[in-house]
Amino acid sequence: MSRIVISTSSSGLDNISISNTIDIIRLRMFINNVEFVDGKNITSERLRMLMTELDCSAVHTTPAPATEITELFTNLYHHGYKEVFITTLSSKLSESYKIIKEVANRFTDRMDIYVYDCKELNICEATLALEAEHLMSEGKSLGQIAQRLDDLRRSHKMLFAIDDLSYLIKNKKLSTTAGFFANMFSIKPVLKMTDEGEIVAVNKIRKIDRALEHIVDEFAAALQHSDTFGYVFSMGRPELDKQFMALIQQRTGIKSLPILPVSNISLANHGPTGVGLGVFIGELPFAAAQFKSL
Repeated sequence: MSRIVISTSSSGLDNISISNTIDIIRLRMFINNVEFVDGKNITSERLRMLMTELDCSAVHTTPAPATEITELFTNLYHHGYKEVFITTLSSKLSESYKIIKEVANRFTDRMDIYVYDCKELNICEATLALEAEHLMSEGKSLGQIAQRLDDLRRSHKMLFAIDDLSYLIKNKKLSTTAGFFANMFSIKPVLKMTDEGEIVAVNKIRKIDRALEHIVDEFAAALQHSDTFGYVFSMGRPELDKQFMALIQQRTGIKSLPILPVSNISLANHGPTGVGLGVFIGELPFAAAQFKSL
């Protein structure tokens, strides 16, 4: 039986040097009203440069259109695929899940398509997609894959801080009211993903340095356990990544963690001014060893 795993480009798999056969549904970015296809005609380096030079209101993202999803599923069907497992970023942050699910429902008489809402983004979405591919190679059913991903997702925690909230506010990923007061008082909120897949502020701190200290202190104990996989996710500021890693070493004794790039889609939505820390506690992903070798 022909089977395949697909993820959305919000996972950032394009930017991670791990061999895989996962197909990608590519989201769009509009910069000064010019459309770019994520991972096709724009790179993270070019995006970061444009966002630095242009006003941040000039960048926004959209899901892949239903016509493209329909064409993808039609091609898979004609190539003999019978089972398709798709991971998407949080449905609270994007219409991707809704659009893909609606198109998948029109193919129920031809293929078994499981559309999985990761309720996460970036490295966690990539990790869940890689886990799905591994489990599929072992012959697990689509339902078994989804159950394992549920367990992994529950074991994942992440916190991040952003120096400039303008991108999040203008892209409606953080409430305007919260962002207004944060900017007015120079507050650098520590942010997290909720279990429902929303981005919320969990602590309001006046300086980025203090925000990073808070993040490390929250995860310091967990990072030192053998049943934890931790990673730093980078938004493209090497000096901030280096400062953050030095802080982690100072407070935990851990000399290195994988530093993994956020996806282009997150960069467009959140901006290039932050850094974060993610951990899987107890349930460790198959890809952890691969990430550690990067």
